[in-house]
Amino acid sequence: MTAEREFSGNNQEQASDALKEVVQAAYNQRIDSLFVALDHQQWGSFDPQSNTVQLHEQHQAGDQDLLDLAVVYTVLNGGTVFAVESERVPAQSPIAAVFRY
Repeated sequence: MTAEREFSGNNQEQASDALKEVVQAAYNQRIDSLFVALDHQQWGSFDPQSNTVQLHEQHQAGDQDLLDLAVVYTVLNGGTVFAVESERVPAQSPIAAVFRY
């Protein structure tokens, strides 16, 4: 099944382009394939203890790029990352993931 098909309306529980959900899934070893736009950043923070993600429009002290964080967790947990141009990310979002389960 292609990534584009995963993002069609019938498979929403198997894939997501919601950054908060993707970061949480990456940390929790749920991502099989991650697509991330090369030319985007999203500042914020992730607290693994409470599994919460905070998004910020501007960089704040202590922030990290959450797209990069999702990439790191995906790779550490055995997932595959595709860093591509924005227009090649499924669902027209800066990040998209296909879940393992």
